[in-house]
Amino acid sequence: MAQNLPPPYVSSTPQRPEPQESRFDLRRIVMIAAGALIGLVILIFIIALLLSRGDVDNLGSIIQVVRDLIIIFLALEGIMIVLALAVLILQVARLINLLQNDVKPVLKDTQQTVQSAKGTVIFVGDAVSGPIIKASAFMAGVGSLVGNVGGIRKAIRRTVEDAQDAAEAS
Repeated sequence: MAQNLPPPYVSSTPQRPEPQESRFDLRRIVMIAAGALIGLVILIFIIALLLSRGDVDNLGSIIQVVRDLIIIFLALEGIMIVLALAVLILQVARLINLLQNDVKPVLKDTQQTVQSAKGTVIFVGDAVSGPIIKASAFMAGVGSLVGNVGGIRKAIRRTVEDAQDAAEAS
């Protein structure tokens, strides 16, 4: 006999794909940058070694050209740094503007909403819940009193009935 089993549970929410390993994680980038830097230093050393073996008269003019190129490169790098700082200052100014004009009013509205909710909770606790709890406690006390009085009556009846049964038995 075959049993009728319910179908397996199938989630209606779409499944998230597994995160794939990125080809360039931070460790790999650092290793590549370190290797490139070491390679650059070795290349400069080899070039300097080859230049020192050459003609001394030509070496002075070559070093002057390299020096001029490095000065130009450093000047361009300085200009790029100044531009990057200018962009950074503009972004910080935009962030401050966003915080003052957008986030601060939202925060104030949220604080007002919380204060209003706090007032509502206090009102409901004082005006609704308090009287209901007091009435419930009073009714529980009355019920307990009635139960005790009824229990005393039953106990008195039993002792009277027991006494009558004992008198009839003797």
